[in-house]
Amino acid sequence: MLQSGYMNFFNVDKCGLYRIFGQEPKGLTLAETFEKLSHWKDGRNFEATNPWDPRRNRNKTPCYWHEVHADQNTGDYLLVLWKGDSDRHGPLFGITVNPDGTIEKAIKQTETNSKKPMIWGRPCYYWVVPELNIVASIKFENSRTDSKMFQEWVSGCIDLRVELPGLKKVTTEKNFVKIEFPNDPDDNYRYSFQFDMSMKSLSTSSAELGELAKKVTHIVKRETVSIKSVDKRRGFAKFFKRFEVPFISAEDNSSRQVEIKIEAKPTPAEIKEIIEQYAEDHEAGTWENTGFSVEGSNRIVWASKYRLSENISVEDHGESVLSAKNLYNRILADRNRYLEPIRKDLRVQQEAANG
Repeated sequence: MLQSGYMNFFNVDKCGLYRIFGQEPKGLTLAETFEKLSHWKDGRNFEATNPWDPRRNRNKTPCYWHEVHADQNTGDYLLVLWKGDSDRHGPLFGITVNPDGTIEKAIKQTETNSKKPMIWGRPCYYWVVPELNIVASIKFENSRTDSKMFQEWVSGCIDLRVELPGLKKVTTEKNFVKIEFPNDPDDNYRYSFQFDMSMKSLSTSSAELGELAKKVTHIVKRETVSIKSVDKRRGFAKFFKRFEVPFISAEDNSSRQVEIKIEAKPTPAEIKEIIEQYAEDHEAGTWENTGFSVEGSNRIVWASKYRLSENISVEDHGESVLSAKNLYNRILADRNRYLEPIRKDLRVQQEAANG
């Protein structure tokens, strides 16, 4: 069966060992970090790839390393993680862990009669591109994306699980992991591993964003608002109870689609921020949306137009979880097309920096 999904791209703003207030890392670049993670994963018990002890870290979402594919030619990595999840967001899948730490094929909750203990969750797919210092999350109908969890998982593995030969890990009184270089007599500092990403959109130096900023007259926001539980929503939705909603029967407990138009004149930087926030908050193909009304036109320019994202279709071969190798091979077929907008934007930024 053909699975359709979409990719959101992230800048890797930091990856490596940083001194306090330091801007440049000392070791563990993006390529080095995922090389070490891949070596660490080899032959490891599935449950041991969750960096946090679930008994002591109940506030952390369990996350396991399901599979990885590394491409020697491009330097890319395709990761399939397993996010421990509830059944509130669609089909749930279960993985059985055998006594030797190996795992069996993921099975839909509705299709299993097994009485074996299972780890319930959903797959998460990430494409890591060290060449451009970016990561793409890949979302399908039955998978999840969670950039915050991904960042915490990478940092948790490096801090708590992965051995770093030649370096020394020290845990402080407040349980922060610091890393030292004991073999470097000229370096007495302690470093912290940091892995930070931010949503990638067109740069503020882009001519397209500059032209849009000149024409925007209003910001348009769409949300789906619950008729009953409005106080728990963020933003304008919590004020929805102030308005009388027409034509609602006493039995009608459904939600309503709401569109608000706000007069505004955002700068290119503010438009970029809105676009990036939209990508974090909304999924493609839903009513929820954010856009801009422009002067001299009745049309709305939606934020998704400026988001660096791509669509993808992959044959799942009847499996609940896509193979890392098969998914990467599908990406590889269009890799240059996916990455060209990012390369183009990097060239624009470089030209702007050089005047």
